[in-house]
Amino acid sequence: MALETAPLSVNSDGNLLVSFVPTGNPLSVANLIAAGTKAITYSLTPGGFNRATTQDTVSDERLTMLQLLEQAGRVKETLEVEYVFGDAGDVAGAALTKDTAGWIVVRYAIPNATAWTIGQKVDVIPIKCGIQAKSAPTANGVFTKKQKLFVTGAVQTDAVLIT
Repeated sequence: MALETAPLSVNSDGNLLVSFVPTGNPLSVANLIAAGTKAITYSLTPGGFNRATTQDTVSDERLTMLQLLEQAGRVKETLEVEYVFGDAGDVAGAALTKDTAGWIVVRYAIPNATAWTIGQKVDVIPIKCGIQAKSAPTANGVFTKKQKLFVTGAVQTDAVLIT
């Protein structure tokens, strides 16, 4: 048997784009360009994009069966962000004001500066913004805010951008 081939990897540094889309179709390239989309990737702190996906387990017990069976249950998506603030050019804080609704669109493994193009795969997360909470100041640090973004609809994973 031949040794399996190791797939190539993509460095995450410089190859991620996280954007807030306030209106329109978040899968439309034209909308992503025209809708006031705000790139917030470089507003986020290194640990400031906390997306989690979990799935419940449904117990499927049977009368007198020695083994407990289970089924896949509901899926829960959560998203919390942490970003810098204090400068007049604050992007994330200005875009993600409390009760604002829209979508977080995330593009992986493509250079950040690459234009949106038809066929790119993205994750689309419909959200409503929670409160912006200032983090405690630290010595030799920067000012940051933490915020929960409430997932308000079905998340699309690896969705393909259209015209």
